[in-house]
Amino acid sequence: MTVKLSRRSLLQGVSLVTSSALAPSVFTVAKAADSSEKVWTGYSICDACNHVPMCGVRFEARGNVITRIDNWKENPNHILCSKGLSTLQRLYNPNRLLYPMKRTNPKGSKDPGWVRISWDEAYKTIASELLRVREKYGPEKTLFYCGDPKEPRPAVQRLARFYGSHHYATESSVSCRQGCAMAEELNFGSPNVGAPPSPETKVFLILATNVWAQPMGWWQKIIAAKERGCKIITIDSRRTKTAEIADIHLQPRIGTDVALAMAMIRIIIKENLYDKAFVEKWTHGFAELREYCERFTPEYAEQETGVPAKLIVEAARLWAKGPGSYTLTTQSLSHNSNGINNTRALLLLPIIMGYIDIPGGVPFNKGPKNLGNPSSGIHPDMKDGAWWNDKKRRLTRYDAKNVPLWNDMKDAVSPNLFPEWVEKGMIKAFAGFGFNVNIWPQPSEYRKAFEKLEFGFACDMFYRPDSHDVLDIILPAAMNFERHAPFGIYASSVAVRTPVKPLGEAKEDWRIALELGCLIDKPENFFDGDPEKALDWLLQKWNRRLEKAVADLPALTQFDAPKKAFRKYETGGLRKDGKPGFNTPSGKCEFFSERAAKFGYPGIPAYVPMMPLTKEFDLRFLNGARKPYITHSKTRSDQPYLLEIEDRLTISMHPDDAEKRGIREGDTVEIRSPFGGPVEARVMVSILVPPGLIDGQYGWLGKQNTQQLVCRGHWDPMSGYPAYFEMPVSVTKKEA
Repeated sequence: MTVKLSRRSLLQGVSLVTSSALAPSVFTVAKAADSSEKVWTGYSICDACNHVPMCGVRFEARGNVITRIDNWKENPNHILCSKGLSTLQRLYNPNRLLYPMKRTNPKGSKDPGWVRISWDEAYKTIASELLRVREKYGPEKTLFYCGDPKEPRPAVQRLARFYGSHHYATESSVSCRQGCAMAEELNFGSPNVGAPPSPETKVFLILATNVWAQPMGWWQKIIAAKERGCKIITIDSRRTKTAEIADIHLQPRIGTDVALAMAMIRIIIKENLYDKAFVEKWTHGFAELREYCERFTPEYAEQETGVPAKLIVEAARLWAKGPGSYTLTTQSLSHNSNGINNTRALLLLPIIMGYIDIPGGVPFNKGPKNLGNPSSGIHPDMKDGAWWNDKKRRLTRYDAKNVPLWNDMKDAVSPNLFPEWVEKGMIKAFAGFGFNVNIWPQPSEYRKAFEKLEFGFACDMFYRPDSHDVLDIILPAAMNFERHAPFGIYASSVAVRTPVKPLGEAKEDWRIALELGCLIDKPENFFDGDPEKALDWLLQKWNRRLEKAVADLPALTQFDAPKKAFRKYETGGLRKDGKPGFNTPSGKCEFFSERAAKFGYPGIPAYVPMMPLTKEFDLRFLNGARKPYITHSKTRSDQPYLLEIEDRLTISMHPDDAEKRGIREGDTVEIRSPFGGPVEARVMVSILVPPGLIDGQYGWLGKQNTQQLVCRGHWDPMSGYPAYFEMPVSVTKKEA
């Protein structure tokens, strides 16, 4: 559907040409479309959710100005949400960064003295500074970083590799999805976030995620499954819409998931409900699991989790009536100080029932050989996988001592000790793409560290003072409608793009990284700085060509992929060496993780209570509640229509907690923790959260920046992630 742009029609489609809602300066920058210019149709990928799930966008343009957008129906992910439908506001926002800028005043000055420079000057300065640091200190002294969106990752990782620095970080190595992926790999040998219920699925497990707020039609698929008789168990500390549709809602206290999972497993074992044949042949560590879970009686689990013992028993028995599948949060489970163990424990539930790669269970889909997602490099050759996997090199990475398991498993360095690295002279320069200092807890500490660097630059779509004022050069990045790279990937199909020319002097991140690569290394290693050449080179890995893929639009390019099959672990379909089993050290699904134990971590997911509440800080803060119209800070000031849905930080508070504090719906409050504050927020009094818990969305800045409430140093020891979902806080009404 395509309609005119208005507040009321925002969720149905967008038309720019007929809208009077945008400032005239937008069209000054965009050089408003001339009616005599040719109208054409193009295709792109929405990156409003951090380039995941790569929803397809069809647009119409007159000349170089996009006039309307709607769903790209041939794309598997083709239903645009409020974020996607407001991306034209971001594209034509008059505050966009359109030219390279450099500071003229010393660091620490109140005014950095930004002045416009040419790309030639910017490139020469950056290349000479990076080469100087490499020559004087070594390549490892430069940190390369990709934040939001994820699109630049393959090109930037390639730049880091040929520069010679294995200190390449991402927002996912600060926090985000890779913590859960780590748990999945420890259990299964490969990442697996689960799958929507199939017609054969009898029970569906929703793990700490509000599916209602997820894209890609997850909500509709689960509702359809429920209507055909599939039973739903939701494990979530909040009473979300997803919890409301559940047959059983288990509502554990934050961070007590291990206790809940072990209690369910204990019941399943005691009542002989588990799949004995699968457990005996295809799992490792069952004896250790049985011994460890013995103390987690339903009554003890109720004491620790707050979930009634009777309900735990009922849920365990229902789960055993599968086959069953699950959906796992992409983030929240791993965002506390025992996050990896909590995630691992819940993911043991499908293993003990043998619901692995069977009809109605958890599929382990196999795509075209070596085809990865954009955030993992698309193809190993793009990042030179062998170079990153060199064990001797990896052990010299700065995170090898504090998070050795992460270091062993992940290409990207864990950069959360960045201030300490700078203080010790371990990092001298910084190359950032989509860099935001506010992703970290206590962001002021990181800002001070960036200020001490000898040189730093960043590419971004907007000038962001909190992050950029401590750097030396800012480069203007093109947006999703202005980029060729990367393409969207959906199982065995690929969506290429037909972008408009970037506004001003903006360039797509891939081009910036590749052109810089030509200056610090051989141009042939960087496709002569041309992202289209890079994409064509990648497509040739699967015997396809970019020109043909563009010509075939709106149809997607199909790759050759293995035929759908089940129980691939029996035939060697899940292991890289082709042997039966799983990609774990034991070759089996692991209750007891040998890889974790190797580095001194508990083999069986261990229960560790969260940071205790106190008389003063008597509420737990869930910092990062997902809402369908907000992802990260860019969907606020960059896309103003979304501010009309929610214009400030809003926390949910249970009516009992609100009444005790004399707080009413809509009041402004101040939040404090032992580590920072106050943070201002508006209160929504709601049973969405239980007593003792408040939630809020991170990404608001200034007085509403919740990151200052989070402890720096209270990390998950396995991933190095901050404990965003754990902080004890106080909430008081702010007097007018």
